[in-house]
Amino acid sequence: MAEGTYSPKLIESVAREISLLADHGFLDCPDYSISPEQMERQLQDRYTKPWNKLELALSEICNLACKYCYCGTCRDITPNHGLMSEAIARQAITWLFAMSGRSESVHITFFGGEPLMNKPVLRFCIQYSQRLAKMHGKKVTYSMTTNGTLLDDEIIGYIKSYNFGLMVSLDGPPEIHDAQRPTRGGRGSFDAAAAGIKKLMARRRAVTVRCTMTHPVPRMLDLVRFFEDFGFARIVLGRAINPMIPSPVDFTESDWKESERQEKEEIIPWLLDRLAVGEKPRYFPYAQFIAAQDEGTVTPEVSPFKCGACRGTTTVGADGTLYPCHRFVGMQAWRIGTISDGPDYERCKQFWRDYRSSIASVCESCWLWAQCRGPCPWDIAQADGTFSKPHRHCDLMKEYVKRAAYVYFQMQKLGKGKPFSAGITPNKR
Repeated sequence: MAEGTYSPKLIESVAREISLLADHGFLDCPDYSISPEQMERQLQDRYTKPWNKLELALSEICNLACKYCYCGTCRDITPNHGLMSEAIARQAITWLFAMSGRSESVHITFFGGEPLMNKPVLRFCIQYSQRLAKMHGKKVTYSMTTNGTLLDDEIIGYIKSYNFGLMVSLDGPPEIHDAQRPTRGGRGSFDAAAAGIKKLMARRRAVTVRCTMTHPVPRMLDLVRFFEDFGFARIVLGRAINPMIPSPVDFTESDWKESERQEKEEIIPWLLDRLAVGEKPRYFPYAQFIAAQDEGTVTPEVSPFKCGACRGTTTVGADGTLYPCHRFVGMQAWRIGTISDGPDYERCKQFWRDYRSSIASVCESCWLWAQCRGPCPWDIAQADGTFSKPHRHCDLMKEYVKRAAYVYFQMQKLGKGKPFSAGITPNKR
């Protein structure tokens, strides 16, 4: 900055304003700590409420061999348990309805591996859950993540009839996708995935894509434009990470920095150009932050529970073992019960005690925690059943919030405030 840019009078005025803000506590970081007694009360409350969500790992195997897949690097229970049986699926769905109490609806997520490798049990799950829903006077909803290669008319019919929440995995144009997501036989999978997704789009317009970027980081704006041209309604760009056993295609430190540079220098200008003409960008990674500002959901109190792990995202493995979420399936140290006996509530509670203990020294004094609410538990999970400190997450979140705040400020200048941003579906990072 050139000397003499600001007058002494202006500098003194700004200093007084900052001092006034400091005197009134504006620059203070709230105390986010909670006592052991408060933690136990919240845990007790969490595990006495009705349970109305469950994830089913219909398949612990896949027809693809993605280079970055955590299933191959993190799962230590061998051999994997293949396909879920109809008996396990029946037991899981029966348990869910029994635990749902007075909830008006239940939600079932189908996961894998690739869930469509087990179409007969998927078909059974829908039919059986619909029968129980009618019997209990409840509504049942579904969601699924699929690689798209096994989509057929029957499955697409289910997706459309029951309005599935749906995410398909596609990593970009053929030269990128085929290199990262080959079949078990080593061939490219783009053509099969694209054909299935196009067939789906012919009957359902709103389809979300999840793209996983690997080392070296590609040009993100090119990916976004490719997915727009393909016809996706919402675009999610993820990064390849394996917290326990890194793979050669995981993001490196330079990849993280390069992706942040691209966000600042290419993605944000593109976003603002779209917003300026009244368009809702299909890739909008800052929507969640902006919605929180508009809706006033940033509060001085932070829940000790980052997510639905050991609760709404509890996943039933193919053999009936229960895990905190789908990412933990097949990890011996993270089992939390069986569908025959139900969740081990003490293990569920200990999961969150350990998580809180691991992040407390870093998070409870951090100015960002009301926005960040801590890292994904799996991102800091270790193979031995412990958690590590969330250092990388902290740096990434601080940079993310800086960018998000800038976008929000520019939206206000454009006059694209609450009524506009409320219509944007947040991209879950």
